Amino acid sequence: MNGIHDIGGRHGLGPVIPEANEPPFHVAWEGRMHGIAVACQISGINNSPEHRSAVEQLPYVTYLRNSYYENWVCAFEELLVRKGIVTSAELHRRAGEQSAIVMQDHPHEPTNLSEYASKLKSVLYQGAPQDRPISRRPKFKPGDPVKTLNLNSRGHSRLPGYVRDKTGVVELYHGAHCHSEAQAEGRGEIPEHLYAVRFNACSLWGPGGEAGETTVCVDLFEDYLLAV
Repeated sequence: MNGIHDIGGRHGLGPVIPEANEPPFHVAWEGRMHGIAVACQISGINNSPEHRSAVEQLPYVTYLRNSYYENWVCAFEELLVRKGIVTSAELHRRAGEQSAIVMQDHPHEPTNLSEYASKLKSVLYQGAPQDRPISRRPKFKPGDPVKTLNLNSRGHSRLPGYVRDKTGVVELYHGAHCHSEAQAEGRGEIPEHLYAVRFNACSLWGPGGEAGETTVCVDLFEDYLLAV
């Protein structure tokens, strides 16, 4: 999708200023939102690509105005309504019942975790690996030159705009992983070979790119690539 989220190479957005000793969450509700997202995922309500796709489809002004986790809230409101978990009326009613943000303190972790809680904790701390077996052999190996396709998908894509129709070199082979586009579209887990492809900055942005040894590595699925 050609959206405001795809910012590689864009001008006018200002410098990235790292925050010293930045905490995982700046306010308590952000942690709760993160927990809701993981709970939805392990409950089978949605997957990460569906979540990303919902964020990417937010209106440009909303996306830029919101904080990171505010965009998560907006995305999950849309996802949960679409999947019939809640209704828009229920969300509006609940929001209207609160004159201010009130959130109870999070309870301490119990000594004995349920199976569900153990799974949630595992995903929170270890992630949810997406590598899967595949019978088809990979087309490429490290060192192979490749060229990306010029795709302009209306839905979720893991092919950034700034690397479309560009030539690079395979740096690493990651094995086969669930294709994010298929998951975002509700087509299930379809494995595809995944590579880290290295691009020279000048090949991406021309003479305005940083000269010398500056490179960018992007993880790309095999069906985004052509042999050179």
